[in-house]
Amino acid sequence: MSFEKQMSDNDIRSFIAEVELADSSRPVIQQRRAMSIGRAKRALVTENADAAVVGSNLLAFAEGVSRQNKEDVMDSFLFATLVANKAFNPETQSVDWYSRFYKVLSTVGWLSTSWSYERYQSNHQRFTMEQAGLEILASAIAAAALPGPASVAMLKVAGDAVRALAAKEKPLGLFERQTKSHNGASFRIGACAESQDGTVNLAMGAVNFEASSTVTDVLFWEWNSSEVKTFRGEDSLVLNTRLYAGHRELIQQRLGTNAQTAIAEFDI
Repeated sequence: MSFEKQMSDNDIRSFIAEVELADSSRPVIQQRRAMSIGRAKRALVTENADAAVVGSNLLAFAEGVSRQNKEDVMDSFLFATLVANKAFNPETQSVDWYSRFYKVLSTVGWLSTSWSYERYQSNHQRFTMEQAGLEILASAIAAAALPGPASVAMLKVAGDAVRALAAKEKPLGLFERQTKSHNGASFRIGACAESQDGTVNLAMGAVNFEASSTVTDVLFWEWNSSEVKTFRGEDSLVLNTRLYAGHRELIQQRLGTNAQTAIAEFDI
């Protein structure tokens, strides 16, 4: 997976302006409809919020990530998620969904270095999707081979974000609505760090699962391994901040009210 090198700046702008987005004000199972375009600014919890639910993504930020880079990470992930949601069902068409998701990320400036997607087998008879997501994320962080302190900080902030989310009514409610259908769910946990030279790195663990019964709690319900069919994805990504900055305003315009309805920041 690489940047869309063959696309000119005008091609990228045309893609961003014309691609269809799902309506994030609806639960994910109702999102495959058109949206109205308008500009809105999200409400901040604090200037230095450490985590956010961004559509079907839970993103955590290590200390030192600038406010601008946080917003760019959140907006780009939301944009890619809504484009993919409009085109494909994230549970029943997961391979196509991720192909579309990565097409968008690559176009707006993300470099994917190690994406993999396969069946997940837990080492435990009973497990939660929280445990699965953090396990996959830890593998992605290790594969990224970042300097020791950065890797430790990313894994810690992700674990802290998941634990904090359990007690955050509004962000947790948004996460549930954006990730689950009747008998399954699709979500990603990402941990982001910014190096001293301004490089933005993000490690991601992805989980898709189908269950034999109705899903009421995506992250914290304990499943028997025989009750669920689970797939895992992992990746490490780097953001080309200069490329993204050239298209930031247009992406914000396209997101419109989705920036309010599908992003909930919270402190850890």
